[in-house]
Amino acid sequence: MVRTISAKIGRNSPCPCGSGKKYKKCCLDKSEEQKFAEAIINTKQSIRNDARIKRCLHPNKMECDGKIVKAHAIQNNRILDKISVDGHIITLDGTANLIFQDSQIKGRKIATTFTGFCSYHDKILFQDIEDQEFTESPKQVFLITYRTMAWHYHKKQEQANANNIEYRKMLEQGFDLMKSEDYRDKQKDILLDLRDNEIEKLFFDNLLNKNDYDKVRCCIWELPYEVEFAVSMMHELEHDILGQQINNLELDANVKNIYLNIFPATSKSYCVWSWLEENNNVFVDFSKQFMALSIFERENYFNNQLPIWTDSIVISPRLWNNWGSEIQQALISHANHAVLYKDMEELNKYSYSDTPWNFFEKI
Repeated sequence: MVRTISAKIGRNSPCPCGSGKKYKKCCLDKSEEQKFAEAIINTKQSIRNDARIKRCLHPNKMECDGKIVKAHAIQNNRILDKISVDGHIITLDGTANLIFQDSQIKGRKIATTFTGFCSYHDKILFQDIEDQEFTESPKQVFLITYRTMAWHYHKKQEQANANNIEYRKMLEQGFDLMKSEDYRDKQKDILLDLRDNEIEKLFFDNLLNKNDYDKVRCCIWELPYEVEFAVSMMHELEHDILGQQINNLELDANVKNIYLNIFPATSKSYCVWSWLEENNNVFVDFSKQFMALSIFERENYFNNQLPIWTDSIVISPRLWNNWGSEIQQALISHANHAVLYKDMEELNKYSYSDTPWNFFEKI
């Protein structure tokens, strides 16, 4: 237990849980386990808005207009509008019981938004992908990759901020989380991830300042129809398709990130893998392995991997409802058992079962 309060609390004293009630009317007769569980729930329910960060991530701060907006990581008008129904989409970034990944319905105007750019930079920086069809130009690939990187970096900043707030709020209720080894490990992992993200962002900012778009390399799979989902993901890929290790997340000082954007366009769709040129030595081979797969195998690979890789997936209600509740729940269950599939991946090369869901299903 991580309880820190050792002095006896008077029966008529304010309860340390922060309820505003007297101790005798609140937590006096509760077990330590119950008090700890309630403290965790109370803290997490109030922490999301407190942890929000509003800050422009563009490196040229002199141009910022000071008005931070809710920028879309996945384009609202060109992509979310296509897959929405009555202005709504399905996301996989919800939570059940404060822990488990779950689905939820969101309005497309708020889905995948983050307060990471001022209104000036959100408009000027991304004009080539907002106002033009995707033509696979180096600048467009750079911009969709940069925006994905910025979204995930911003989320990592807010996660670190939320962790600090959680610690402070729990301490106010009499629990010192730093006495827990699990919490210390979690804090360490968050700070290491944030450091890695900051290093990655410096690389991207340097390329952006020099308009050096060619230093982001890519592999693009074009599909001849409009898919009913979209993905914007930054991932520390641990193994390639043949089972060769790319990143050892326990030992590597610097991890290599790969980016994935899947989205519908006009009468077609794109799957864009992208990475920094300095990581060509591993991701060029990976991209060749991916493109060597048949169309069925590529779809199968994504159907198995995407739910356990990321919650940065948005799905059209048309596709979601067509699956039905049993398939929906199977997908959510799959997403919440990532450890099992990671162990399987370490033992075998790419060999995944057919899934009852198919992201690439035509509606």
